[in-house]
Amino acid sequence: MSTQLWKSRLDATQAQYLPLISSCLLVVQILAAVRDPIVLGALIPGWMVLLNIILILIVLAVFVLVRMQAIPEHFSDGIILIALLCLAVKAISAIILQVEPLPLFMAVLLFAYSLCFLSTRFMLLASAITVLIWAALVTPILEPAELIATFVVMLIAIGFGYLVIRRRIRAMTHVYMLEQKLDALQSILPMCANCKKTRDTEGAWKSIEEYVQDQQAGLLVSHGVC
Repeated sequence: MSTQLWKSRLDATQAQYLPLISSCLLVVQILAAVRDPIVLGALIPGWMVLLNIILILIVLAVFVLVRMQAIPEHFSDGIILIALLCLAVKAISAIILQVEPLPLFMAVLLFAYSLCFLSTRFMLLASAITVLIWAALVTPILEPAELIATFVVMLIAIGFGYLVIRRRIRAMTHVYMLEQKLDALQSILPMCANCKKTRDTEGAWKSIEEYVQDQQAGLLVSHGVC
């Protein structure tokens, strides 16, 4: 399989699952916003409410564009990256607000990247951006021990995520190769070397005239002498 064909197949598969991924990310973003008043009650600050609204609107816009099929296939990874970074911003804002490291929260988020992408490049890019934003914003508020422990957990999550996405891509490669072999086999027309009859998909031997008429409805074969 050529590199260009393989890339187009990955883009097509990613675009196929884009509606499901965007729907799930929108639901998670809304649930994360609903979590704030449950955990903090009346103590939730105004900036957090405004941030939740902005993030939900961004992910909602992504969801609408996907449903309208306004996203070209080769932009699928980019649009998922935007939605995931919105979720990352929400997670980091929760850490800042609660002044807690929330290592499990961040680990689950980073591991989820391997389930949303079919590109190791975009998966690692999203992980790197998330870790950099996290480090820049939470370093002043967390203890060194909390920072180190959370960072180690995040690296482990990224490592497991990388293994998962590589396994997914290898499985897809195997499937695509089998599809190509099947297409090649289906393009071969078996024919008797003696009587010139051919075998259809059900295994029955037919004359060439019968086979051609069965394959193309309304076609009649006439005979003449060349």
